[in-house]
Amino acid sequence: MELIMSHGKFREDKTCQNCGNKVDHHYCSHCGQENTETRQPFYFLITHFIEDFVHYDSSFWHTIKNLFLKPGKITNEYLSGKRNSSVNPVKLYIFISFVTFFLIAVVPSKSSTTEGNVEISPAKEVLNKEKIQVKQSLDSLVIDGSITKNQKEFIDKAVDDGDEINLNEVDIKTIEEYEKDVNSKAPVLTRFISKFKELRSNNISTEEIAQNIIEHTLKLIPKALFVYMPLFAFLLWLFYNKKKNWYFDHGIFTLHYFSVVLISVLLIYLLTALSTYIEISFIVSILRFIAVLIGLYTIVNFILGLHRRYRENIIITLIKGILLIGINSIIFFTIIFGIIIYSYLHI
Repeated sequence: MELIMSHGKFREDKTCQNCGNKVDHHYCSHCGQENTETRQPFYFLITHFIEDFVHYDSSFWHTIKNLFLKPGKITNEYLSGKRNSSVNPVKLYIFISFVTFFLIAVVPSKSSTTEGNVEISPAKEVLNKEKIQVKQSLDSLVIDGSITKNQKEFIDKAVDDGDEINLNEVDIKTIEEYEKDVNSKAPVLTRFISKFKELRSNNISTEEIAQNIIEHTLKLIPKALFVYMPLFAFLLWLFYNKKKNWYFDHGIFTLHYFSVVLISVLLIYLLTALSTYIEISFIVSILRFIAVLIGLYTIVNFILGLHRRYRENIIITLIKGILLIGINSIIFFTIIFGIIIYSYLHI
């Protein structure tokens, strides 16, 4: 029995728009194109995309269920040629990435919705007024010719950053030399500490700063995963039989596992965001505990997936799995840490 899945209004004209042949039913018997109207409402694009995965494509739920409950099974089925019962790995990853990016973007935490409304402390207001007065005095010195414009710009920057300027040091004769000396002394660490002081002076607590860092990290992980996938598959290729398993095979395993990771990241983000709106500490602790369990399960899922996919002794699988997790964690979190530091310094 033929199952017809209509995704739009059918045309009254029975001439195929693609190949020009006559269409006897809903689909052209020559090229297979559906005989629907060319122009559709905008919502059609969204509903069509979702229907392909959820409503009409029952293989989506079959795929998701087995990715979490039977890691490695979908990969084995796909590589053995049984591909109609599951969603294409690339298509699956793209869809899950879209959902993850979208929900992380539209679901804010309480801290992110209030961080733009932080009141500046009275001490901060006094400091800002003093900075304005200093800059006005510098303008007068430039007009008088007492200092150059370059010197004024340097002092302005020092005032904004809260740096101390000592022009009486013996080994520093000019402001230009002083600027070079300051920049050579741990500039990143200095900026990191200055940023922390700035946030604290704006009445942002250490807990809120940590919460924001966690949220930024979760938002960056989907992007970092996409870039990191080829290297992840390459490490699998190095650890397992290069003749028996092609790089393509490891790529399919990687797409399936990273789909699990993305869903886990999304669930952790939603639980973390939800916890910021709840003031009952017991419930918050439960939500955070569940988030930790989800994170730990991604590790268990990886080990089980390796065991089912590559069919090695469980001890060998554990050793290789732990080594792979260790190597990937060092590389991946080094990348994430660098991105976090950059984002933190540019808040």
